[in-house]
Amino acid sequence: MRNFFYRYSVVLLFTLCSLFRPVLGQTEGVLPVIAGNTDNNTYLQPFHETEHAILFYNCENLFDLSDDPLTQDDEFTPQGSRHWTSYRQYEKLVGLAKVIVDAGEGKPISIIGLAEVENDSVLHRLVKGTALWRWEYSYVITRCDDVRGVNVALLYQPTDFRLLGWEALKIPLPKGSRPTRDLLHAWGRVVGGDTLDVVVCHLPSRLGGTRFSAPKRSAAHRTIRQLCDSLDQLRLHPHVLVMGDMNDSPDTRLLRRNMQFGNGLYNLMDSLQSDLFRLKRSIGTHKYQGQWSILDQFWVNQGLLPEGKTIRNQPQQADSFSSCRLWVDSVRIISHPYLLVEDYTHLGHRPKRSYYGYQYEGGFSDHLPIRLNLHVRYR
Repeated sequence: MRNFFYRYSVVLLFTLCSLFRPVLGQTEGVLPVIAGNTDNNTYLQPFHETEHAILFYNCENLFDLSDDPLTQDDEFTPQGSRHWTSYRQYEKLVGLAKVIVDAGEGKPISIIGLAEVENDSVLHRLVKGTALWRWEYSYVITRCDDVRGVNVALLYQPTDFRLLGWEALKIPLPKGSRPTRDLLHAWGRVVGGDTLDVVVCHLPSRLGGTRFSAPKRSAAHRTIRQLCDSLDQLRLHPHVLVMGDMNDSPDTRLLRRNMQFGNGLYNLMDSLQSDLFRLKRSIGTHKYQGQWSILDQFWVNQGLLPEGKTIRNQPQQADSFSSCRLWVDSVRIISHPYLLVEDYTHLGHRPKRSYYGYQYEGGFSDHLPIRLNLHVRYR
């Protein structure tokens, strides 16, 4: 009889423990719901965080070898004034790939925006015929009516950015203006399941003078803002990144007024330019007549700003209980020594280009690339 009661007590004790286990303790790695209107009192999973590098690079005259009769690309052919041969093209492609690889610091860059790429033929050679081949990039590229035939493109890692769609947006220029590059708008899912909208641009140049060319860039600014406003209406939590060659410095009044109007965008290069000035560092992304400027820029909407930062009077959108949060930081200019050469015309250094005037230099571009980090925190 004593053994019977002993066995019965042990069974009863184990039964009670199993019934009250959610109250008495918790499973490792799962946080209990204490209060709140959560569905069915489910458990909140712990946060995971990933980091992805994003790069923009104006490649400067990345042409194929063929003469396109519809564009003014004659000088970049073997018979053209620059004697653009297969060897010189290959040397440039290998150089650009080296810059991209080095910018990744041992890891593949997740998203890369490129400017001044002629077509998908030369882009295919960059992705498949250089050191980039082992990272298996996918890409999209516009096909615009630019007089010289150059386009903007987006390279991406499908495992980091699952492309859902893309479009080329034409800029409605003032009457009589020559055609310019389209905007490339791509959207996709990042790790964690949230949507990221990326806009790659190469805005109209200052050819003809600042005052003459300003209306063209204003038209491009309006097109970007209209796209961002539509995304504000379309997305529940919009995350918008604009990157490209703006052909204006961050402190240009025209750029600030048009891009920051109302619920506008935030220029991540503002603080970088201030830091460079404070540290008395003579560097930028482009050098013209001895003056460095930051023409290549990243712009973001409120949804991509770090916690605690806001755009003017916009409310902070961070939610500690949301399933996914995206933000950016660590903006910098990639200025490895091999990307620069001595500037004998002016003081200091300048970017090492493929051609300095019409003299072949065997370099990379007249621009330096820029990079930022995208953080994704998700459950």
